[in-house]
Amino acid sequence: MVEQDQDPRYFRLIPVRKKPRKPGCLLAFILSLTLLGGLFWIGWQRGWFPSRRVIAGHIASLSQASSYTGETNDDRTHPFAPDISATPSPTSSPSLTPAPATATLTPAPTRIAYYGTVIYAARKDGYSHLWSYSPGDAYSTILTTGSWDDRDPAISPDGKIVAFASNRDGYWDLYLLDLNSLDVRRLTDTPLYEGRPAWSLDSKWICYEADDNGDLDLWISETEGSQLFQLTDYSGADLAPVWDPAKRRIAFVSDRDGNSDIFIANLEEPEDRFSNLTNTSLISEKDPAFSPDGSLLAYSENKDGIDRLMIRSMELSDAPAVQVGHGVRPAWSPDGQILTAILRMPNESQIVSYSISGAIVVPIGLSLENGSHGITWSSIGLAVDTLTRLSEMPTDEPLYYAQIDQQAEGIDRTNIVAIDRLEAPNAMLSDAADEAFNALRQRVIEEVGWDFLGQLENAFVGMNDPLPPGYAYNDWLYTGRAFAFNQAIVLARWAEVVREDHGEETYWRVFIKVKSQDGSRGEPLREYPWDFGKRFCGDVEGYDQGGGLRDQIPKGYYIDFTEIAADYGFLRVPALPNWRYYYQGAHFNEYALIDDLDWTEAMLEIYPAEAIRTPTPFRTPTATPTRTPWPTATPWWWRQPTATASPLGT
Repeated sequence: MVEQDQDPRYFRLIPVRKKPRKPGCLLAFILSLTLLGGLFWIGWQRGWFPSRRVIAGHIASLSQASSYTGETNDDRTHPFAPDISATPSPTSSPSLTPAPATATLTPAPTRIAYYGTVIYAARKDGYSHLWSYSPGDAYSTILTTGSWDDRDPAISPDGKIVAFASNRDGYWDLYLLDLNSLDVRRLTDTPLYEGRPAWSLDSKWICYEADDNGDLDLWISETEGSQLFQLTDYSGADLAPVWDPAKRRIAFVSDRDGNSDIFIANLEEPEDRFSNLTNTSLISEKDPAFSPDGSLLAYSENKDGIDRLMIRSMELSDAPAVQVGHGVRPAWSPDGQILTAILRMPNESQIVSYSISGAIVVPIGLSLENGSHGITWSSIGLAVDTLTRLSEMPTDEPLYYAQIDQQAEGIDRTNIVAIDRLEAPNAMLSDAADEAFNALRQRVIEEVGWDFLGQLENAFVGMNDPLPPGYAYNDWLYTGRAFAFNQAIVLARWAEVVREDHGEETYWRVFIKVKSQDGSRGEPLREYPWDFGKRFCGDVEGYDQGGGLRDQIPKGYYIDFTEIAADYGFLRVPALPNWRYYYQGAHFNEYALIDDLDWTEAMLEIYPAEAIRTPTPFRTPTATPTRTPWPTATPWWWRQPTATASPLGT
């Protein structure tokens, strides 16, 4: 026996004399144990215990995803069919190309993948492609190539087919990729934008976002037929749908209540179908993702410049959301134990993983130079012959070839060269950056239809040339490796800037409006741009914050210039700490070809070391009593962009 002393940390042992056991007591103990065991077995089989019901429901939801054959025991509709209480859309709505009949194939041997296969979209050589990765591998395998963008992958419930969005045929449409044969089938064929597909559990329906006259709405279509339904018809943005694998409902993002919130569309309630799940006025949520059993919903929110990964219970309505990590575009593993996400950084991203159950799992840490456009997770490995064919897939050509001409013998520095047909105060760049700039300029002309980079606010700036007050002494414009596009283009609304906070630093993502607005180029905006003009409208908050979000998302089609510039090595620079009260400090229009150099190393490419020992421009030794006049050139805000569709060299 153990007896507690005054101090609970110490105990003393007291010997106790054992009494002899009687045979009757032992027999009664055995009978009681047998009776309790029998009652427990009966209760477990009949589901009297909560743990039994939870496990049974989980197993049923997983088995139903793989064993459903489309047959029912009564005349009711399958529980995962859309059952929209409306007639199919008229012929003027987006149409579908009927799927050809497919023959039954013998399953090919697949590679053993204990954690399944992660399918994600990432950029390479100027375009987004689909990639596959098995956790634990040392490298990824590219699934698609070509001079077009493939993104927004979504795996079918059986893990064999990937639905994705692509502009390979000129417009953004939906396609289906068979992971066994690598065959691609077109699902939609319209001049409208379509993206972010999501599967129903029976694989018969796909919900996606589509643009019609500048309005993003949700549509539901058959995968093997021509039926098409419109789920939402709201004047704002309804996007990023995801299908609940356990119930007839769809989660999506909408700004119909004034802010980006997570909404639920209950397909069982045609009269009162939509409900705001998050309903936060100061925090914008996006990217919903249901767990495999439908009990949890993951999504991302941005607060204080940090993308937080949240999980919310769908069974306990009063339970608060819980933060599990950081990132955007979450995706669940097939067993629901791991949650992956894209961790965004200013000029690169990583695919990271979080353990939900606390179990030790193989970490996923894929580094992506230029971001990712979606993740999904297949429960099976790729076929062996598929992996062999993918390894033999040809690689794309580089976007440009750099050629540096040396200076005179004995001078180990880089020249400053003139850029043809460029309007700028000094139409020159470093010889280490001119090929990259010319290739980027030509690519932007092809994408938007006009010469966005034909007129610059600044290119190369001499070491003693003045920049506007407030610029840092180590600005990249001095290196000849940077440029600043004309800010008048933003003021004229031919380009929009979206604010992105990364911790305490502010960056800007630039979107350029394409000349042809027929859907053949660009895509709709999904985020509210930043309006610097709100600082001058008498709004106290706008004045303190250096502007504010626009009242609505502009309509039209845009390209992501920040993303394309990064393909050619030009990275955006952060805003100065004073940007809220000093407009020039925003630096939203400046991009630099850094190439893993720091500012001093870049300066030493074009200047001798003794020329940059003093980090400030030359100043006279004595103060002048009179004010030094500035040049009387035309102010930048009166410059108008020159829109031309003619390619370079013509």
